[in-house]
Amino acid sequence: MRLVRLVAGSFDCNPRAACAGSVSVGPLMRALNPQHPRSLSVWLSLPVWLAVFLSPTAYVLLLMIMDRLQVPAPPEGFVVSLFCLILVVALLACGAMVWRSKMSLGWRVGGLVLTMLAMLLQCGVWFVIIVSAIAAAIAPAQ
Repeated sequence: MRLVRLVAGSFDCNPRAACAGSVSVGPLMRALNPQHPRSLSVWLSLPVWLAVFLSPTAYVLLLMIMDRLQVPAPPEGFVVSLFCLILVVALLACGAMVWRSKMSLGWRVGGLVLTMLAMLLQCGVWFVIIVSAIAAAIAPAQ
């Protein structure tokens, strides 16, 4: 077995050993190789998760803005199918991001449950907005 040990710039090698061996890095060399903290990927994925999570809301707001600007509306079937598709893709993408994170199993399951509850809350808010808009549109003028 070949053992190479690098400590404080010294190089020791066993010339009688085979070429296939292990490399051991001493404490000084480990200090010279900075490693990124484990939680860095969580902080980088959080804005992506938030953007994907809020994409259905952005779609609803875009539809409302198009209605205010009196832009011709696309067919209703297209609007509804795109809404459902964006909602399902956002839910799957957020769930996948939470599940692939470097958290323990309990935190991952908690993140999935929190994502589902937040998505349900988001849909509930849209429902209230849409129902109140429809009620305001069909109410008789006073």
